[in-house]
Amino acid sequence: MKLGLFGGTFNPIHIGHLKIAHKVLDDFGLDKLIFIPSGNPPHKGAGEIAGAFHRLKMLELAIADEACLALLGSSRRERFEVSDIEIKRKGTSYTLDTIKQIKEIYGKDVILYFIAGADMALDLPNWKDPLKILELSHFIAVQRPDFSLEKLNEEYRKKMIFVEGVSIDVSSSDIRKRIKEGKTIKTLVSEAVREYIEDNALFI
Repeated sequence: MKLGLFGGTFNPIHIGHLKIAHKVLDDFGLDKLIFIPSGNPPHKGAGEIAGAFHRLKMLELAIADEACLALLGSSRRERFEVSDIEIKRKGTSYTLDTIKQIKEIYGKDVILYFIAGADMALDLPNWKDPLKILELSHFIAVQRPDFSLEKLNEEYRKKMIFVEGVSIDVSSSDIRKRIKEGKTIKTLVSEAVREYIEDNALFI
């Protein structure tokens, strides 16, 4: 089984995340892709991160939003899943622990593909036992024009798979900024997620 693990804070999940998920699912012929919102990530401040319950709920809404998935040309809903594995874990949440736990759940023969944006990939050397992560999974780094992965040590770069060709002109921080400024986010997130943010007064 080829299993994709898409980790991140998803604060909130946006159209760019969904584009990445579709491309990786297709390009690597994955059987399933699991979105894994972080619990208490060691390399992020808690300042503007929405509660774990809200981030999990927004992910569930996004992958169930048929209208949004249709716009992306998707009929892959059944191969998307959301896991609360990191949210349930007490204390600091480490990617290595998640990968090991997933392997225990799916068995030693599962082939794991860990998906990370360019910003996360650049920070990999600061993670817990990064070389072990690269050993236990295929690490997919999704490139962005505003991030150069050339800065990464060659030891890490040679063990990564770089994915290009995903047009991502949105970020979660941009969305949070727009909400604070009272600007629309209608085309940046699924309609279900937009309504949830509004109904729960998130990021204001």
